[in-house]
Amino acid sequence: MEKIVLLDSLIAVLGSQSSLHFGVDLLLKSSIVIGLTYVVATIFRHRLSNSSSHLLWINSMLCVAFLPLAMLVLSLFPAVFLDSGPITVISIQASSTGAVGLADRGWGSLLGIGYTLVASLLLLRLLFSGVALNRINAQAVFCTEKSILLALRRSCEFLEISRTVQVKFSEDIASPMSFGLFKPVVILPAVANDWAETTLADVMVHELSHIKRLDWPTMLFCHVLTSLLWINPLLWFASSRVDEDAEKACDAAVLRCGQDGVRYAEDLLRLARESLENKQAPLLAQLMFDESNLTMRIRNILSGKLIGKTSKVFVVGLTFSTFLVVSACSGVNLFGSSLQDQDILPTVAEPPQYPTRAANEGIEGWTLLSFTVTADGLVEENSVEVLDAEPVEIFDRASIRAAQKFEFQPRIRNGRAVDIPGVKYVFKYELEPGGNRDTEQRPPPSVRSRQ
Repeated sequence: MEKIVLLDSLIAVLGSQSSLHFGVDLLLKSSIVIGLTYVVATIFRHRLSNSSSHLLWINSMLCVAFLPLAMLVLSLFPAVFLDSGPITVISIQASSTGAVGLADRGWGSLLGIGYTLVASLLLLRLLFSGVALNRINAQAVFCTEKSILLALRRSCEFLEISRTVQVKFSEDIASPMSFGLFKPVVILPAVANDWAETTLADVMVHELSHIKRLDWPTMLFCHVLTSLLWINPLLWFASSRVDEDAEKACDAAVLRCGQDGVRYAEDLLRLARESLENKQAPLLAQLMFDESNLTMRIRNILSGKLIGKTSKVFVVGLTFSTFLVVSACSGVNLFGSSLQDQDILPTVAEPPQYPTRAANEGIEGWTLLSFTVTADGLVEENSVEVLDAEPVEIFDRASIRAAQKFEFQPRIRNGRAVDIPGVKYVFKYELEPGGNRDTEQRPPPSVRSRQ
């Protein structure tokens, strides 16, 4: 058989591993979705409010999360709606030695194990972060300071929060944080008792804005999604944009309370400097003084670019665009045309044993078999049948035994491996390659067509 180049080998591996093909297809589609989001966010950056930009990036993450589900649902449609087409006829000489291999199944398995290992470690990191956050919450002390509780009540009224929010103090943290969905909690560092009332009011509005906007479950969703699809760097970028826009939107809520931007920026910078202690905060909590985006936030506060709310028209348009993007991407198989047009090639093909009687008597010939390749790439034993042979019955048994041991590249349709009925193979039996066959024998079929 002809030597396969590197690109063809890669396509062969993709075709032989349905999960690997599904993953690469999802990787490209998710990159397209995030890339389009970046283009929209860049073009309309001066028109989108911080909340609108936050929703835009959340929308891209939701599209990526819905893509696998939509692709799997689409793959459940029966393959009978797809044109199976004729089958490629390939000749294998029984005189050849060794196994024929065109795609290494081991590579796909190793890649799958490596990918799963990294995803498991990232998810384990989230689990440890959740345990650490729970420990901090359990050891924190409930707030009894009247000034802080008053700031909490006023901030809840301003933001129209009806849920009960707990406020606690902890010596294990250096920055205010908030978390929780049904029972939200705001934890302040122990030094917060010494803060001015205006500073406490700003901190309360900021943290309660996270709770009002459901930023904590959104952050948790982004962490889980990036852990599962860690191989896509654009997804990590989108997750960072979600965090940045969430902080900007909460800063904007503080300014809408009538606070002076310069004073608020000075408070952020001063408190951030005071909190530069070596205290590791849990990953699953939103920190008010996050060093990674503090400079950007102060710049935006001083420039006055934070004011603005999300319009209902924008939300409706974003919902409609989500449906269109998911529907369009899930209905397209980026590898569909190349993989479906490939020959039905074996990954493992042991040549049949030349019958002793035929070899001793100098008999040459051929056998045409038909069989079904299952979704696992194996030959269904009961489906193997002899369609034609020359001479009759001499090579049938050896051909059937060999065909039953073949392994193939699974045929992928919409990310799902499907059965391939009617695969035809010709086994040519020659005592010597290119040997002189009896001119009175019928020649073997040489039809070659595409699946």
